[in-house]
Parts: sequence; C-alpha cells; structure tokens
Amino acid sequence: LVTIFRNKFHALAVKFDERLLDCPRNTISFGITLDKLVHDNEDGEDDDINGKMMKKRNIQITKFGSMLFTRCISGTRVVPTGEIKSISGHTFQGFGSSTEQYPHSYMTAACAVGMGEEEMNEFFNRLEKCWREYVVKREKEGRKNKQLKEMETEE
Repeated sequence: LVTIFRNKFHALAVKFDERLLDCPRNTISFGITLDKLVHDNEDGEDDDINGKMMKKRNIQITKFGSMLFTRCISGTRVVPTGEIKSISGHTFQGFGSSTEQYPHSYMTAACAVGMGEEEMNEFFNRLEKCWREYVVKREKEGRKNKQLKEMETEE
C-alpha cells in the first residue's frame, strides 16, 4: 500500500502543479510542495518578499492546514516557509521544518500502519476536495481584494 499511497500523493501534487519531495530514507512519510497554493501579490500590493509578503503567504499556507484539520483530514502537517517562532526565550528559524532555510512550503502525510485501501482512497478524496475548495476561496478573495483596491484608486 505504501507504493500506492506514494503514487496517489504524487498524482495529487501534479494535479495542483506541485511536486513530490523525494526523501529516500523515509519510506512511509511523503511530502509535496505548496509553492502554487498561494499567489504572490494577488491583492495588487507591491510587498517585499522577505517581509510583509512572506507573512501573508505563511498565513494563507497555515489556513490550508487548518482547513485540512477541520475537514477531518488527519495525519497531515503543513509547514510554511521561513517561519520564525520564539518559545520560552528560544528562537526557532524555519519552525516546523527539519532545516532552518528550506526553500518551499510543504505538506507531509504518512501511510499509516493498518491503513486499508478504502481509508486511503477516502483520505485522498477528502484531501483533493479540500484543496479545490481552498483554491476557489483564494481566487474569490483575490477578486474581491482587487475590486476593493480598484474602488480605492477611483476615489
């Protein structure tokens, strides 16, 4: 089932113009990039990539992760790029990632022990449905923000 899981995860990544992350030493957990999940400057603002825009991107990536959770898509982990967290006086660069400067936001999922093919199919159906829902909401918000920006410039 692990090979089927990997192939389905890869096919889903391709469907959304992402790519499977190759981690040859990890045989049950797989990752895919989330580079296309958020469009830069979809609100028309001219932000710098290392500051305000990065924070906006990470908020949107995190929203996707919360959507997965609230739709009972368990076992996934969404990691935004360059997240910095301070906990008890310790600062963590690349929080949630296994390296400080990983260049991509990504999502992981594992082929769990005891998972049957029916559960796996349900997982991928829910994941794809949630991803499509996220994209529709993102595009709707982008159009709304663009209209508001145009209205502001007309005044």
